Amino acid sequence: MHKKYIFVDFDGTVIDHGTNSIPESTKKAIKLLQQKGHEVILSTGRGPALFYGVDKQLNIDSYIASNGRYGVYKGEVLYNKYIDKKVVNEITELAYKNKIDIAFSSATDYVLNSKFSNISNNFSDVFHLEYPEVKHNYHLDNEIHQMNLFYNKSDYKKFEELFPTLHFNFSNFYGLDVNEKGGLKEIGIRVFEEKLGIDIEDTIAVGDGHNDISMIMYAHIGISMGNGVEELKKAADIITDDVDKDGFFNVFKKLNLI
Repeated sequence: MHKKYIFVDFDGTVIDHGTNSIPESTKKAIKLLQQKGHEVILSTGRGPALFYGVDKQLNIDSYIASNGRYGVYKGEVLYNKYIDKKVVNEITELAYKNKIDIAFSSATDYVLNSKFSNISNNFSDVFHLEYPEVKHNYHLDNEIHQMNLFYNKSDYKKFEELFPTLHFNFSNFYGLDVNEKGGLKEIGIRVFEEKLGIDIEDTIAVGDGHNDISMIMYAHIGISMGNGVEELKKAADIITDDVDKDGFFNVFKKLNLI
């Protein structure tokens, strides 16, 4: 059997947010896949600072972070894609002027530029993590892979019009992931293919959200969790069970990979 490269989403795919934990069946599936020689690669909208040890808990040392903007293979940085500093400065100034909270993801940190609203106070409700540190003007001295705007969804079109080079994606209940246009998580799969000589037929992608659609369409086999959004299910080759119903384990069992 050919070695498979399995790109797996984080939230709602590996982590069950109902319990804020990784189902035991998912842990077992990942361990079995690794034992059989397959490569499991996290592919997430989170920056590395928001992994909080899950990668180490699962013995995974390869990942695509910040919606395809930062890739690491076996602990070594494979590629970086930063947002243009001029654009970061402009959108940050606009957000600050309008008292909109904005957060920055880099290779090492996740920080807020400000703390204006109650929306970002609910950060723990989305990620189940501690409230991030506020570092005003962090972006001036650091390269930024991704920004998060904690902003009213109904008004985000204003930002799209003002910043045509940026892609705005709803990845959580409270705000927007902001990246440069040109793709999302599939960017990472493409770079992994090119740099590691991976055959597209040996790729599998699993996810549950809007930011997983391009990834599962690009991979040879695209899998939607049962708890996935409808748009993802329509694009998927396979729909498995929910994350809390052993969906991750079940689909790889059916594929005879474990």
